[in-house]
Amino acid sequence: MRESNHETKEEKPEVAGYYMLNAGFVAPGADGQPLYRLDASTMTHGVDSGLVEMDDVRIEYKQDAAADWVVTAPKGSARLDWQTLRLEGGVRVVVEAANDPPIVLVTPDLLVNALEEVATTASEVRLTWGPQAVDAVGMSVDLTAGRVKLESQVNGLFTR
Repeated sequence: MRESNHETKEEKPEVAGYYMLNAGFVAPGADGQPLYRLDASTMTHGVDSGLVEMDDVRIEYKQDAAADWVVTAPKGSARLDWQTLRLEGGVRVVVEAANDPPIVLVTPDLLVNALEEVATTASEVRLTWGPQAVDAVGMSVDLTAGRVKLESQVNGLFTR
C-alpha cells in the first residue's frame, strides 16, 4: 500500500498580534526624560508584516526651545522598534509659540526618525506662519532644535 503525501496550502489571513483603541505611549530620550508622546485612535500589530498600523495619529515632540511640535496624520505605521514612523494622508506639523502666530507645515507624507530626531519628506510642503506662506518640494525638520530646511522649488510670499 502506498502512502499519499498531499500537502494542502491554505491562504491564511494576516493575524493581528494586538489591536488597541485610543492607545498611546511616551518614548524616553537618551536622558530618560520624555522625548515624544504618540497617541492613535487605533493601533494594530500585523504579525506577518511586523508593522504597527495606526489611525488618527498625534505626536507631541519635546524640543529644546519653549514650544513643542505637534504632528497629526490620518494614517501611520511603524516597526516594533518604534525608531521610524511613517505618516501619511495629509500630515500637519504645528508649532505654537506664546507671542507669535503658529507655524504650520502641511505635506502628504512624513518620515519621522526617532533616533536622529528628524522628520523628512520628498513631497510637496506648504509652510504658513500667520499671513506668510512658502511652498516647496522636500523638507527636513530637526524636531528638538526647531529647525526647518526646505529642499527645492521654494516659492513664497511674505508681507508686512
